[in-house]
Order: sequence, then C-alpha cells, then structure tokens
Amino acid sequence: MTDSLIIESAVTTVPSSCTTPEPLRSVFVGTVSGVDANFVLYSVESERFGTVADLLRDDVLTVRYPIDDVKYLEVGERFLVGAVAAPSGIRGDIPVLESKVRVPPDMFGGDAVAAVQRVSCPDYEDPVRTLLANGDPIDTGLLRPLLADRTGLLRAVVFSIGGGLGLLFLLAATRVLVSGAIRGMRK
Repeated sequence: MTDSLIIESAVTTVPSSCTTPEPLRSVFVGTVSGVDANFVLYSVESERFGTVADLLRDDVLTVRYPIDDVKYLEVGERFLVGAVAAPSGIRGDIPVLESKVRVPPDMFGGDAVAAVQRVSCPDYEDPVRTLLANGDPIDTGLLRPLLADRTGLLRAVVFSIGGGLGLLFLLAATRVLVSGAIRGMRK
C-alpha cells in the first residue's frame, strides 16, 4: 500500500457566489457536412469525451451555434467540438448540442472599473468551444475576410491608388484650364 500525498495549498475552494463552467455533454472531432441557419451538421470522426451515438440521425450530428459564429465553419473542414446539451434539446425530432466559436470578451475590466469589491472567483477556460482539429482557435478577426481574398485585397488597393492619381490628374488639368481661360479673358 502506498501513501498518497495531498498538498493542501493546491486545492481550490470555489466560493458559492461564483459560477462554474457547465459540464460538457461531448467532445468530438467532426467534419462539417452541412450548414442550415445556425445549425451545423457534423459527420463524427472520433469521440474524445462522452458519447453522441444517441444523438446521431443518419450518421449526422446537429450542433446549434450563435448565428454570427456559423460563418466561420465551412463545409468539408474538420473541427474539435466541445458541446453541451441544448436547453430545448430538440430541432423538430432531432436532438441537438450547443457550442460556440468566439469567446465573449471581458467588458472593460468588469467590477474593477466600478470600484466594486467582490469575492475573487477563479478563471475557467470555457470548454464549450469549437476549435480547429489541432486544438488551435478559429481565426475570427476583423481582417480575416480581407486576408482570405488576396485578389480582392489587391484589387481594392490598386483601384484606390488609381482613383487617387486620377483625381489628382483631374484637379491639375482643371487648374491649368481655368488659369488658361483667365489669361485668355485678360487679353
């Protein structure tokens, strides 16, 4: 029999006023087979935690997302999905899970801005997220659409520079014409 070592300082006590993350229903790796409004249909390749066998319909798993998060998930791409059971639980007769792509940002320092002292709650990484298959977060930056369409970005830069130079040429030509007309009227 071996004695176990308990380090008292390593134990985290969570105050009752703090919220803890919602327990996951499933973590799986899947390929997007379809997108319908804010529902994404996955072909499940492997399960990492929990089981989704009872949620599969025709070998397809339905996951609900916030409407703005669906645009980051494309058909044919593989993702690592951490999901919870949806509160409503169904989409017609199809059971669904819920996940999200983006993490809500912290709001300007929270209670520190209002100088409110509260109980110190531990920070948890939100497990209800959809990540790339390798575990990296999905790029949801504002410049993502620009960088994805390199020809569109090049076209926008060229047209902007061309338009600026054209406007400059028109202003210079107008000045020459106006000053020539004024000189002509003086003679």
